[in-house]
Amino acid sequence: MLSSSPSPEPKLLEKVKKGRRLYGGIYELAGGQRVYLAYRKRKEIYRGGEQCISDAVREGKASWALDDATLLMLRARKIEFAGVLMKDTGDKWITRTELFFDRDKAKIMNFTGRGGALQRYLPMEHFRFRRAPPKLPKR
Repeated sequence: MLSSSPSPEPKLLEKVKKGRRLYGGIYELAGGQRVYLAYRKRKEIYRGGEQCISDAVREGKASWALDDATLLMLRARKIEFAGVLMKDTGDKWITRTELFFDRDKAKIMNFTGRGGALQRYLPMEHFRFRRAPPKLPKR
């Protein structure tokens, strides 16, 4: 399992792309575990119809979404952990890949009709949060 103590930054092993678009990367943690981190911004947190992110968190609707094809690839490659690297803050949200397939925890939504993809949404309460270390201004 992942520890909550500070650890060195994960090492990028492979970029995950579809066409020219970069979706995330497969990283190796200090303990040797592999984790997929999707690249997202704060505004991409799924709000489940709530006006703002804080309302969605309070109501238990705030979720991270990963596309089904990526999750199936992670499962096939036995990558035990998946999560999100927030590109605007450097914060990380990590969970077990299998939780995205748990029908009691995750929700599936299909956006293929609108040019999107089949997505699995897992509420943020099922993720372990790791804040990015603060960046000090250069002198």
